[in-house]
Amino acid sequence: MSNAPLKMAAPPEVYRRRRAGLAGRLRRPMVLLSGNAPARDYPANAYPFLAGSTYLYFGGPPIEGAALLIEPGSDGESGCMLFRATLQPDDALWMGALPADEELARVAGLRPAGLADVDRLGSLSAARDAACICPPQPPAQQWATQVGLQSADDEELLSIINLRLYKDEHELAAMRQAARVGMEAQRAAMAATRPGRREADVAAAFYAVLVAKACTPSFSPIVSAGGGGLHAVDYANELRAQGLLVVDSGAEEPTGYTSDMTRTWPVSGAWTELQRHLYDTVLRAQREAMAVCRPGRRFRDIHDLAARVICAGLVQAELLRGDPDELVARRAHTPFFCHGVGHLIGLDVHDMEDFGDPAGYAPGRKRRPEFGNNFLRLDRDLQPGMCVTIEPGLYLNPAIWQRDDLVGPLADLVNRPAVDRLLADGFGGIRIEDTICVREATAAGPEVLTEALPTDPDAVAVLVGGA
Repeated sequence: MSNAPLKMAAPPEVYRRRRAGLAGRLRRPMVLLSGNAPARDYPANAYPFLAGSTYLYFGGPPIEGAALLIEPGSDGESGCMLFRATLQPDDALWMGALPADEELARVAGLRPAGLADVDRLGSLSAARDAACICPPQPPAQQWATQVGLQSADDEELLSIINLRLYKDEHELAAMRQAARVGMEAQRAAMAATRPGRREADVAAAFYAVLVAKACTPSFSPIVSAGGGGLHAVDYANELRAQGLLVVDSGAEEPTGYTSDMTRTWPVSGAWTELQRHLYDTVLRAQREAMAVCRPGRRFRDIHDLAARVICAGLVQAELLRGDPDELVARRAHTPFFCHGVGHLIGLDVHDMEDFGDPAGYAPGRKRRPEFGNNFLRLDRDLQPGMCVTIEPGLYLNPAIWQRDDLVGPLADLVNRPAVDRLLADGFGGIRIEDTICVREATAAGPEVLTEALPTDPDAVAVLVGGA
């Protein structure tokens, strides 16, 4: 066994307090699974292991195939158990020295007697109606079914959500580190950008920084020449001299916390007049949205504020006609700004999105049904400690403009010949994103964890092509 310390975001007493806080809200045992790495094509060739975020939050060490049991009324230590896989004699041959039980217990804030083989979990939870949080990984889900664990209900999920929504200083320290690495990787991507290169060359520069810093991507990086495809991860396109490059990316540091940021820059290092105007529009929307991220502010209103600023900029660019408030009321922004202005972030880059809308939407609130607005992932009143992204965008996506159901009702508001010229030219899109943490009302505004990566268009242009 190895005595090397495991990397955890917080000291053991923090995890004990978190478990005690959850235990006080439970009416039945709660089992949190670490999960298993899904196989790529055969079992021994697996994707990298990523421990379940709720399991990590409550102090589960980052080991595969483990489970954390929390009994109702527990003090966070007694009444809690860590079940880990039974090691085989040959395991160290393939995986190297593995953590000793004493180390697992120490970092989790448990007594060594609180560890047991995972095979015992089934007998302990049988006939007790134990609830379960299982990461969305097929091997873990299959195992949970075999053991007879029940999925947590809405009340139990809400108990976890209400704890995980607010980040403490240990979490913020990890997120700041993830932001630092992500920003360094973005700078490398900017420096690697030149006309005639491929998206793959830029992605390689980004990945190199993460590997050197012992981090992984918090999601598959989006490196998009043009940027019209919001989640494009195919890096085959060539970088055009007059085109834009959108890089939406983030780092996950070793304890599991993430960052998320997007920058858009001209491939040549020089903005055209229209590119600069539309970039300034998105930047203004982002800055105004971030400025009002204060306690008590409803996130949906922040989304609508960003939409209004974008509509005003589109009117100035002669792509839309009308009053910005009326344009937002008619949803004229949605073919251009067709996603939500941001989302929760933490141990997941879309934090707790595996819980569905109860994580992002406050009780009694639901998604608006119309295109564009229905993609908003968050509608809560902001409070200190909540971490979110702010990421307005402006896009000319051909697939959207071919849909008469979306753009037909806006025909009197849209300068369609001007839009069609931009589509023919392959304009693409612009997105600017930062990760922020809401602070107390007495603070000047939110903490911008990714602030050191410039968004000023002149400062961004200087960084392009420096490698």
